[in-house]
Amino acid sequence: MRLHLLLNILGFVATFVATTFVSLNSATARDAGAQVFDHVYVVVLENHDFDAALYSGASPFLLSLSRAQGLATHYSGVTHPSLPNYIAMIAGDEFDVRDNAPSCFASDLWSGQSCHRLVGDSLVDQLEAAGLDWALYAETLPTTGALAQAFPDNGPKALYAQKHNPFAYFEQIATNPARLKKLKPLESLADDLSGKTPNFAFIVPNQCHDGHGLATCNDPVSLTRDFDAFVERTVGMIRSSPNWTRNSAIVITFDEGEKQAYAKSATAPANAGGVAAAKGEEDDNRVATVIITKCGGPAANDAPLNHYALLATVEDGFKLPRLRKAKEAPTLMDLFDRPCR
Repeated sequence: MRLHLLLNILGFVATFVATTFVSLNSATARDAGAQVFDHVYVVVLENHDFDAALYSGASPFLLSLSRAQGLATHYSGVTHPSLPNYIAMIAGDEFDVRDNAPSCFASDLWSGQSCHRLVGDSLVDQLEAAGLDWALYAETLPTTGALAQAFPDNGPKALYAQKHNPFAYFEQIATNPARLKKLKPLESLADDLSGKTPNFAFIVPNQCHDGHGLATCNDPVSLTRDFDAFVERTVGMIRSSPNWTRNSAIVITFDEGEKQAYAKSATAPANAGGVAAAKGEEDDNRVATVIITKCGGPAANDAPLNHYALLATVEDGFKLPRLRKAKEAPTLMDLFDRPCR
């Protein structure tokens, strides 16, 4: 009888210790940023520095998100101009690209035109190897899989610009018919959100709605209002989707900053974490990056971060190996991994 009682006590102690160990391990893993994602939606805007994007007065929705959700307060583009920043977001390197030349796989490339052909793994290869889905949703992309440099033309009406579509530059994507089907016009997003939503969605507005501007849409205030309206519509559509879960996140970022002719505001309001916008020209390439989760809550990360940090976070969250310069990058996982209360 005593032996039976002793065994019961030992069994209880073992169970208690094991349960406690698992609980502590789970807490430690969470603190280390062990979030596992099911859907990540990345919306990329254009050419606004941190202050201009949030504190110009023309972007009330993005400003409200920065205060109510996660804000990376010292996040920067990796270089100039646009294209290498987009490439960095999905491949962990700029591949020495320093211009906005089209893809060498562009369907309307003319003889002798300078172009870029990239060979090597990207986030696409990693996702597919893990059995995960992805898609690009580009506003004004003429048709699914289109490889045009621009649309409707390559001049002042180029609403869609290939330089904002990094997938078109990789040989393993541009020459693969199945993968080209993942390059979709923005209109496809609504249908996909109500059905089978890809695990990773890369969303780019056209040049009148992303803050970039063209000859036909060049008023700075209107451009900011228009990208803010685009963000509000897109975030609302994603949040109303059945695929918006506790393990989903929306990232709003900008490809690069843009030097201003004036000194940045010395009175820009602090964000939710109490960190005021930085001042001075040393922050030339600093951009606003907001992370939206289902549980939400004000949070701020004031560490120096960039597009490699974003890629590292996405790779960690999908349990993928890190590519190139993302290998040593810090992450934004603290802004993604916020517990529901």
